[in-house]
Amino acid sequence: MEEECDDDKVDVLICGGGPVGLLTAYSLARCGVSTFVVEQHDRAKQSAYGRAAMIAPRTLEMLDQLDLADALGQIGFVVRGQVSYKDGERVESLTAASSNISDTFFDYLLLCRQRYTEDVIRDGYSSYSGTSVHYGARLVDFAVEDMDKEYTVKSTIETKDKGTISIRSKYIVGADGGRSKVREVAQIAFEGEKSNRHWIRIDGVVETNMPEARKGICGIESRSHGSILWACLDHGVTRVGFALPEKLWEEIGANISREDVIREAQKALQPFTLEFKTVDWWTVYSVGQRLASDYRKNDRVFLAGDAAHTHSSGAAQGMNTGLHDAVNLSWKLAGRINGWLSEEALDTYAAERRPIAQRIIEQDKIISVLTGGEIPEQLKGDTDADAHKLLTETYRKNTALNTGLGITYPADDLTVVASTTTVTENVRPGERAPDVLVQRPGLRIPLRLHSVAKNRGKFTIMLFCGDPSQTQASSQSFREYLDCSTSFLRYLVDIFQGVTIIAGSNEAGSPDERLGSPCFGDAFYDVDGLAHERYGVPVSKGAVVVTRPDGTIGTVCAFGNGTSLSRYFERFMAVKKRSGLDGLQTSECEPDSRTGEVDLEREEGSQKDKRVVYETA
Repeated sequence: MEEECDDDKVDVLICGGGPVGLLTAYSLARCGVSTFVVEQHDRAKQSAYGRAAMIAPRTLEMLDQLDLADALGQIGFVVRGQVSYKDGERVESLTAASSNISDTFFDYLLLCRQRYTEDVIRDGYSSYSGTSVHYGARLVDFAVEDMDKEYTVKSTIETKDKGTISIRSKYIVGADGGRSKVREVAQIAFEGEKSNRHWIRIDGVVETNMPEARKGICGIESRSHGSILWACLDHGVTRVGFALPEKLWEEIGANISREDVIREAQKALQPFTLEFKTVDWWTVYSVGQRLASDYRKNDRVFLAGDAAHTHSSGAAQGMNTGLHDAVNLSWKLAGRINGWLSEEALDTYAAERRPIAQRIIEQDKIISVLTGGEIPEQLKGDTDADAHKLLTETYRKNTALNTGLGITYPADDLTVVASTTTVTENVRPGERAPDVLVQRPGLRIPLRLHSVAKNRGKFTIMLFCGDPSQTQASSQSFREYLDCSTSFLRYLVDIFQGVTIIAGSNEAGSPDERLGSPCFGDAFYDVDGLAHERYGVPVSKGAVVVTRPDGTIGTVCAFGNGTSLSRYFERFMAVKKRSGLDGLQTSECEPDSRTGEVDLEREEGSQKDKRVVYETA
């Protein structure tokens, strides 16, 4: 059907210029997908907010694979461990969010205010897309029209400099917060509840006599204000957070002032002193939990971040969960727009992400009550129950969820438990791929596996080859599979990157010779065997581990037979395989054995060098 030509066209319209919208746009741009990002607030107003600050370990891993973590690390405050106080004395830590983090090289929390996180992602987005966020522009309305059209979504945008414009897009993403216009127009229910509890957050440069005030995170048991958050932020700023006493809210309500907030913060910190030299930002907000009934509507409408789920900041999961949404959604949208991912596979976004938000909300219903010093209904029964101790237990029980390292997705088209998964019990499809140390050939410097398996919208096929002296037959068999007609390499798309990991010495030799066949992708050595051990792969057998672009394990197969791999990709690939041998990763650069060469230096008095190439029949 013929397209209209009056409107601007873009692959994806993204509403919301916060971290979630920006990361979605950035990730799509890395995959060559065009975007148009609108943010109704002026950039200056956005930059004035403190908002989300804590970046969890799994989020840092994701940002690292998107080449953003280094820049954030130059700004933020690194936190390992914490201290807690009660009545001015040290006590057992109230929370365990920054403690007991393991199985990652990002074994810390990074505290970086949202404005700086946005700056880093925005700069990356601009470098890839050649454009930036359209500030002061807001979505007025949109409609999903004739599905036969490529640019199905027609949106009306009100801008501050060009008036009202119309944009056509293939998809629209609502990352526009708890009051999402996209969600409203799409008529997606936002189910949940709002409480009468109110929380305060205040950022500024402070002076205090509390010991170890710049340790990173402090938990303070207050008799009047429940559990107090003390967090060291970037640029020497500290955040103080606590529950506002209900009686005070009834007295002051929405008329609360900065002076009121400072006074309550000083009361909450007693017996320690607290003075604010500067106040950068403060807020009072009501606590509630809501979840969108749908993450996808009319095939072309998606919600992410606060537009899809809201809850308190008690476990610092708002921005982290939203960024995980962005990473999960963006590679799938890119795959569909670039023509290789099936339409049905887009449904896995909601199937994977919505249950995670539901778990966080259920946790938050408990944490938000305990933070105020009260006992929630779910935990009542023990007359001697202590809210502070219960809060500690709740945080510890949910460490895997709150660090993001334990998040697992269910089986679907993109996460398949193959019949041969029994080759390893240490890792399972749906889990994050662990980061391990390997070495480049010749270089005895450890290298993180995640650093060579970046998120560029491609699947990473990791060949754990084990000890070549025991797995050489499997290596040759797998090489034959790669060159055969059923290989996944015959798909007419460049979405596969290989990584070959050889167990053994990096002392001498070449990887191909060690294996007895050409390596698939770059080769690395697992000198001490710990990479194979972490993945649960016997060095006597080897295994194949496939990770999706978001770093999630897609499937695990036995080494040697590629049939399971072909079946895995056939579940969601929307392109045909090439016929013949054109384009296959074969030994096309091998020298012609019929060719010889004589290359003589120029003799004195001659006009040119003498170079003769001989060919034999």
